[in-house]
Amino acid sequence: MSCVDIRGCRIGEGRPKVILPIVERAEAAILEKAAQFSTLQADCVEWRVDYFEGARAPGAVARCLAKMRVILRDKLLLVTIRTKAEGGQVALSPAEYRQFLELVLDTDCADLLDIEFFTAGADLPKLVEQAHSAGVAVVCSSHDFAKTPPRAELVCRMVQMQQAGADLPKLAVMPRCRTDVLELLAATAEMADLHPETPVITMSMGTLGAVSRLAGEAFGSAMTFANPGQASAPGQVSLNIVNEVLD
Repeated sequence: MSCVDIRGCRIGEGRPKVILPIVERAEAAILEKAAQFSTLQADCVEWRVDYFEGARAPGAVARCLAKMRVILRDKLLLVTIRTKAEGGQVALSPAEYRQFLELVLDTDCADLLDIEFFTAGADLPKLVEQAHSAGVAVVCSSHDFAKTPPRAELVCRMVQMQQAGADLPKLAVMPRCRTDVLELLAATAEMADLHPETPVITMSMGTLGAVSRLAGEAFGSAMTFANPGQASAPGQVSLNIVNEVLD
């Protein structure tokens, strides 16, 4: 599997890299979490901007991002605005979504930018190119909170993300039964074995899928989200347990 090297953090090599999500509403609370997370054993902090009370105010987003960048020092910063269609907190038009991505790129604060596969649609290759021109790596994401599509569809979707230029295809799906978790893990292994052009990030959500968040090194998922006290998705495992298991 290939490797994405950002600030000396080699994503796709060895131990899966741990991401901590910030889901606070107020700027002061966001920055307090960033300061706390900067000292923890984790590789990356994700700011879920859709939770931010100023998410629709470009100036407020840019100011908060600039402060976070300073606080986090060399820890990676992934910036995400999760739309309602993908399980997030805000409903955005395609134009509003593009404007947000461009705002983040203009701040020069993000290391990684989440771009939703279905929300971006036909604009995905162009948006990825814009991110790369700004020196930002792209996590291309797709979420299904109702089911787990068949393995062939999961693989096809991640390959399409690769073909659009994404650095890290990401899938999060909901299992309805134990074999759904196996479908997700099998798709992850197939990507690592047959489509190693990029690392991938995959997870089966909920309690049933929690094992997928811990088995990345065995099956091929390069990053995992841990719960530092407040989860941003169903089934996130606490940071202490994640680190213990990954070690």
